[in-house]
Amino acid sequence: MDTIITLYQAFVHMDLATLSNPDVLWILYGMLFVIILLENGVLPAAFLPGDSLLFLTGVLISLDVFHFGLINLILIAGAAFGTWLGYAQGRWLGNTKIVQNWMAHLPEKYHRKSEVLFHKYGLQALFIGRFIAFVRTLLPMMAGLSGLHSRKFHIYNWISATLWIFLIVTLGYLFGLSPVFKTYEKQIMSLLMLIPVILLLLGLLFTIWLAFKRWLNNKKQVKQDTTEK
Repeated sequence: MDTIITLYQAFVHMDLATLSNPDVLWILYGMLFVIILLENGVLPAAFLPGDSLLFLTGVLISLDVFHFGLINLILIAGAAFGTWLGYAQGRWLGNTKIVQNWMAHLPEKYHRKSEVLFHKYGLQALFIGRFIAFVRTLLPMMAGLSGLHSRKFHIYNWISATLWIFLIVTLGYLFGLSPVFKTYEKQIMSLLMLIPVILLLLGLLFTIWLAFKRWLNNKKQVKQDTTEK
């Protein structure tokens, strides 16, 4: 707990020396790995701010907090294992009540996007879906439900994870080296630190609202069924 508080204070005060401390750095690596894994593989965690965290990671590389190659490998592994986890849920747990409830809580528009991409492009949809929040979490589960061959899935999974992570992290890294960032570093970093937090809060509120809406609909349906009887 003390380490988490230290990390939070280091982010707020832009204490790069603390963030670069090896004792803290590995915890940061682990936290980013877990966040990316969950965001790619577990539907209730689909609201996690994956894209913004990747961009922020790239900026922190330019500030010598992270090692470019190592953090990319860790995040690629997190994304690929997360997607495999989603695939496994669809293949072996897709008919269970808990997974069906997870899928039902996602808005219909994301179901439609995922279905269109999957039926039109097959596993190639993973390359497009990686860049669309919620869709990248839902697509692997749909692939598992369809019973697609796991070996082919793994190939597309690792390639698409590599492209997604490398592209966004590199964009953040290049932005961190730009003259605009160097001129307004403190202001931009404060904004970049806030964006993932804001997105996380919005995602949590959105998830709570969806769950509440579903509860109301279920309650209304039960009441209607009782009235009809």
